[in-house]
Amino acid sequence: MLQRLASFSKLNWLIISAVILIWITALTFLLSFYGQPLNASIIETLCLTAMLLFGILILENVFKYFSPKNHQRWLIIGIPLITSVGIVFFSRFLIGILLQNHQEYLLFSEKLLPLKVFIVFIILVAWASILVIYGQIEDQIEAKERLDKIQEMAKEAELYHLKQQLQPHFLFNSLNSMSALIKSNPEKAREMIFQLADFLRGTINKGNNKWIMVSEEKEYLELFLAIEKVRFGHRLTTDFQLSEEAEGLKLPQLLIQPILENAIKHGLYGVTGEVAIKVSFEKKGEYLAVSISNPFNQEAGKSKGSGFGLEAVNRRLFLIFGRNDLLKVQEGRSTFTVDIKIPQI
Repeated sequence: MLQRLASFSKLNWLIISAVILIWITALTFLLSFYGQPLNASIIETLCLTAMLLFGILILENVFKYFSPKNHQRWLIIGIPLITSVGIVFFSRFLIGILLQNHQEYLLFSEKLLPLKVFIVFIILVAWASILVIYGQIEDQIEAKERLDKIQEMAKEAELYHLKQQLQPHFLFNSLNSMSALIKSNPEKAREMIFQLADFLRGTINKGNNKWIMVSEEKEYLELFLAIEKVRFGHRLTTDFQLSEEAEGLKLPQLLIQPILENAIKHGLYGVTGEVAIKVSFEKKGEYLAVSISNPFNQEAGKSKGSGFGLEAVNRRLFLIFGRNDLLKVQEGRSTFTVDIKIPQI
């Protein structure tokens, strides 16, 4: 603790020096007030102060590496008591050598031994208590920092795991479609393979970027839609609405693609004819607002699926921002809409 106090600034050094000087001045004045010679009073004060500082250093090193448990609390009093007795009697020995020609003062000093032990003991007990409390606070801070670091690492690991799940989830669906097209329409299957390769190449190259521009995300989504249009042909149409303000905003990579995939899957299920998927990016205050809507046929029911897309996106938003209110689903009579708010960090 002394090292930390001394290492902050010159102001701390001035404060510590001022406290020591005031202590020496007050003690010297007190001894002189009782009719003792000034030079003898100064010598004793300096000896006692030097030994007191030595005792403070001893306690600093003891409690720096040793934190008393509940059944060892008596050491907070015991160690300062032993140290204070040793300090006072050693300073008495020094004074006896330095002031051997001042016998009257030495007799006066002998009478003050219990008082000096008491004063030094009070100071050292107070310092020991401060050291123990300070050590416990430091331990708690370190424990909290370790816990925060562990939680952060766990969050990063889960985010990475979720992100790694996104591509295989989409990849398996695409492979199933390609498998169906190989016999019926080999050319479309071949086209789909090339487009899938372009999509995966783009996402892998940007794999280390946690956040990307809206314009970049739009490019990925268009690559993805090109693959889906091979699957569904003229039935699938998309409408992108991107405001100028939103174009320069950022969002986590591959956040929108699972929602868009769900919109296509559920929009085409039970619906005949063309299906229009609408995607809009807007800036609303401090948020990037993304809305994905698709036609919805209540009578056809819901298509089969694990619900991975919505759950994965909602979980990613919670892990990144610590909030559960950033994704909302609205299910109307003929339209299914997912609204996402992305705070701009």
